Amino acid sequence: MFKSDLYSFRKCRKILQQVYHLYKRKKNRLLDIQKRRFENILISLQAAIVKKNQEAADRSARNLEMLCNQHLKKNFKDQFFDVVFALVFALVIAVIVRQTWFEPFNIPTGSMRPTFKENDFVVVSKNDFCLNIPLTTSHFYFDPQLINRGGIVIFTGANLDIRDVDMMYFYLFPGKKQLIKRLIGKPKDTLYFYGGQIYGIDAQGKDIKELRQNLWFEQIEHIPFIRFEGKVITSSQSTDGLHPTTIFYQTNEPVAKIGMNQLGQIEGEILSQASSDKSSIKNYYDLWGFKNFAMARILSKDELHSFYSKEDFDKLEDAPLYLELTHHPSFANPKMVQEEYGAMRFGLSYSTSFIPLKDEHLKKIFESLYTARFIVKDKLAYRYGSSSKYSYQPTLNIPDGTYEFFDGVAYEVKFGGLTKKLPSNHPIYQFSYAKVQTLYNLGIEFNTLFAPHKKNQFYIPSRYSYFKNNNLYLMNHPIFQKDDPILLNFLHREYQKQSVSITPYLPFEDLGPPLDKDGNIDKDFIRKHGITIPDKMYLVLGDNHAMSGDSREFGFVPESNLRGGATFIFWPPQDRFGRPLQPPYSNLSLPKVVTWTLALTIGIIYFYRLRNKLKKPLKF
Repeated sequence: MFKSDLYSFRKCRKILQQVYHLYKRKKNRLLDIQKRRFENILISLQAAIVKKNQEAADRSARNLEMLCNQHLKKNFKDQFFDVVFALVFALVIAVIVRQTWFEPFNIPTGSMRPTFKENDFVVVSKNDFCLNIPLTTSHFYFDPQLINRGGIVIFTGANLDIRDVDMMYFYLFPGKKQLIKRLIGKPKDTLYFYGGQIYGIDAQGKDIKELRQNLWFEQIEHIPFIRFEGKVITSSQSTDGLHPTTIFYQTNEPVAKIGMNQLGQIEGEILSQASSDKSSIKNYYDLWGFKNFAMARILSKDELHSFYSKEDFDKLEDAPLYLELTHHPSFANPKMVQEEYGAMRFGLSYSTSFIPLKDEHLKKIFESLYTARFIVKDKLAYRYGSSSKYSYQPTLNIPDGTYEFFDGVAYEVKFGGLTKKLPSNHPIYQFSYAKVQTLYNLGIEFNTLFAPHKKNQFYIPSRYSYFKNNNLYLMNHPIFQKDDPILLNFLHREYQKQSVSITPYLPFEDLGPPLDKDGNIDKDFIRKHGITIPDKMYLVLGDNHAMSGDSREFGFVPESNLRGGATFIFWPPQDRFGRPLQPPYSNLSLPKVVTWTLALTIGIIYFYRLRNKLKKPLKF
């Protein structure tokens, strides 16, 4: 026999251990002569392993295997017991490791684009800033100083207002789904939104400069709301089909109310949850920077004329398409809104403005386009992962497949989430007015309910606009430069409308960042108009604000819910492979030192115990 055919010492040790334990359990079934033979071979095998005699070990191991098959063959009960024990042991180890050390994590949605995309696989570290108690929302240890603003965190949905959050962990333990977002604000931070950026001060009143200076914030735009109205709760009782009270929620907290007083007058008020200084918030648009942003959709000339009166768009330059900006949500002149089941309630009023979109602007929009991942099949397009029946028949004229746009670049999505950049001559790049309007208005939801069909419709595309440095932005790109004649004419019309309006009109303009004349952060302004994060709570947002359910919807995340951070993207093996864009966590933090020390200690103890055990005489 060649040496390469001999059993390795590792295999010999495994046979020794398995047969030895099996023999001790079943030796009462054996004859004395059989017992002596087992014991002699076991002793010989142990001696050969200790002396590193591979040929003798191989011979004894093979004899022991043959003898075991003859006299100690496992019955069904034994095999069942071994399988159950192995599964339970593996399950316990897996739960402990995945809950306290590291865990593979699959990205289910596009809420963290472009950092993570659908079906990405990520390694999650569970000891970046805490030591978790498995299968709970508690910690053995938690250090808030280790958490970085801008870090990507994993947290459980327990006790958060999230739909369909229940799950079975390992198909056995009832639990809650885990979510992945970027951590923006820490306890007692006060934050204000302007220009797609976040300005803030911490608990000590210091400027949180990393919110707008670090790379992981500079490349991402942030919007302070998902919808202007947020979540709406009406009074349970209605009078003549009208709910007399409407409460508006942002960050899952009641921030404003519209209702009838005892005299039958309609009044709106800001609730105390909206700001630490309630007196500083006079109207809904004063909430932590709402007035700096507009909801935006593109209308054709026919839609513009159909939805609005001539005085609304009079003096507009002629253009192929028009940008509709809805801004300054207010309860000063509330409107009546008919809910889906027919009852009426009070709704916010808005200011509306229009900007003509010339060819150069439409091309900029097309070259800046980002969309959800979408599937085209039989000329119907629908969002990836959606079961919606409201697919639309687009004027895309592209082959069947799965696609996505980012920064105006189109990709085809292949098997396993692998993406391929499409060549410039692909049909998806063929420019047309209809394609720009379709992909801008429906590129996030891919749902015909969001297509323009009336003024002030309930379903508005998740597209936003804002000013920064006097330029007008869409999709994180300056579509209108500050010296653009179209933009200058727009601002002139806004100021003219403000001057002649009978009811107060607030123009959509660049109000400027919350900085003083020296360029330092205006702390008093931030305290008055910003949102303050409660103690032991954290603000988390998705990188893809248009597709993200985050703290804007389900509220602040309790400290106890935080479980770890994203460490490494290991699929797909393309340009995003490796560490995600975020501030690094310390490798010498107490939770990591404790976890690694404990793991190494267990491994060393097991190794030396196994080695020393082989040297001790076998007990029969």
